[in-house]
Amino acid sequence: MGTSDHGKKRGRGTTKTKIMVAVSKTTNGASKYVKMKVLPDVRGVTIGKFAKKKIAEFSRVETDNYRPLRKPLAEKSFHSYETFAPDKNMLKWLHTIISNAKAFVEGTYHGMERKHIQLYLDEFCYRFNRRS
Repeated sequence: MGTSDHGKKRGRGTTKTKIMVAVSKTTNGASKYVKMKVLPDVRGVTIGKFAKKKIAEFSRVETDNYRPLRKPLAEKSFHSYETFAPDKNMLKWLHTIISNAKAFVEGTYHGMERKHIQLYLDEFCYRFNRRS
């Protein structure tokens, strides 16, 4: 989360804060609950720790084709993944929630300090999970 330096690379290899986001959906596909965690890196071991704490056993998990996600998620859930295609609605709710979280932080706190990002995310998740 955050902005990358002008002219620098984009995506997972940037100096941005790494955040794992999990969205649970209802049977009709609408978003229900969200969990977010700041991670020190996006290696399989780190992702596995998040998955063990936050994802219920035998859940159905959908992700993009990012290699470090495969093994830790497959250990306790039904993991399906495919190469991300922007024209599909594959991770629509995930991207919508990330966008809403960014807007929430910018609108409420007018920017973010790296050391407080987890607190901002916790508040966003609290409000999202208790909406009517």
